[in-house]
Amino acid sequence: MKIKIRNLPEMAIVPIPELEAFVVRRGGEVYVYRDECPHAFCNFATAGQLEGDHIVCTCHWCKFDLRTGASLTPELTAEPLRKISYRVEGEYIVFT
Repeated sequence: MKIKIRNLPEMAIVPIPELEAFVVRRGGEVYVYRDECPHAFCNFATAGQLEGDHIVCTCHWCKFDLRTGASLTPELTAEPLRKISYRVEGEYIVFT
């Protein structure tokens, strides 16, 4: 499966239902994670909110670093977001 990068809106949480994942394009970077908050298993596609370099799950306000997936609210969960494996080929994201 592949997605054309320029078709992704800037700074938006785009669901990828086939992979149970979401993708965010921010400038020249792309971030892909499993669409499930490790705290309470809410979906970022419906309950996620982007705040600069962070993504917030609005179910219980868990905050994560968009670039690394690390939890920024360890009092709620220390678990990071789970990365989805992909590579960039030209103007496409290809999922492996």
